[in-house]
Amino acid sequence: MLPYAALVSDWILTALWPLIGQAGLRYYAPAPFMWAGLLIGLACLSPFMLARGRWRSLFAREVAPSLIAMGVFSAAATLIYIRALNYTTPVNAVIIAQVEVLYSTWISARYLGERPTFKQSLASLLVVAGTAMIVLRDLRTPHLRGDLMVLFTPWMYQISHVFSKKLPRGLDALTLSGGRAFYGLLAATPAAAWAFSRGTAWSWTPPALRLLAAQGVLMSSLNFVLWYAAIRGMELSKATTIMLSYPALTLVFAWALGRETIAWAQVAGLACTFAGAAWTTRLSLERRRAAETLS
Repeated sequence: MLPYAALVSDWILTALWPLIGQAGLRYYAPAPFMWAGLLIGLACLSPFMLARGRWRSLFAREVAPSLIAMGVFSAAATLIYIRALNYTTPVNAVIIAQVEVLYSTWISARYLGERPTFKQSLASLLVVAGTAMIVLRDLRTPHLRGDLMVLFTPWMYQISHVFSKKLPRGLDALTLSGGRAFYGLLAATPAAAWAFSRGTAWSWTPPALRLLAAQGVLMSSLNFVLWYAAIRGMELSKATTIMLSYPALTLVFAWALGRETIAWAQVAGLACTFAGAAWTTRLSLERRRAAETLS
């Protein structure tokens, strides 16, 4: 599959993910839902992992540490994110999650010495303003708890991305996806075991199993493969810029499915966060290109 086709397909899946996650919480507790989804995803990937020695490569000395970090941080972030959907709405969650670009800027400044420029600071203020519109609107509602939980998760995804960049370039999308699912499953097992020991919510009804299958097949398998296939075949900054628009599609899906009545604060917040996030990504790309030219 061509990188752009993979990216567009993943863009649609990512927009659907919070809607599937929130629907699944009607039948399952967050930890078992995520854990079972990763198990199904790994089962889907396993036939492909048996080819070309992909399973063996997951335990190689130069690969395993980064894959473990990817699995642990992404699993922790996903668990908190899904749990947050108990309290807030999918549209709120995807808009607030745009603060990931701020975490990316901070990590670059802290560990790579890339101090933000004045324009980057202005772009960051747009993201903060858009997020603030959502949080302030929810100050006196049950949504606030979920909003704050989502606000806490993007740095974990950023750490996961940092470790993914340390992996050898020869690894393909299936190997990366299988590694993330495998180590994420191991990391999520204690939380799921604790939930099961306390008599967690679980359902074997057909509607519940369909949502669990969607979480596993689409979000914990196909979603991973499409994303890594995209970023392996194109610049990460371009892929990130396109993916930044997925909250708009989530908003459309939520409205079309009757899951949410869209408020003005959500539309305004989405516009601000997207503008700021896209601007930040473009400035980062220009900065990297300038540095490459000088070197």
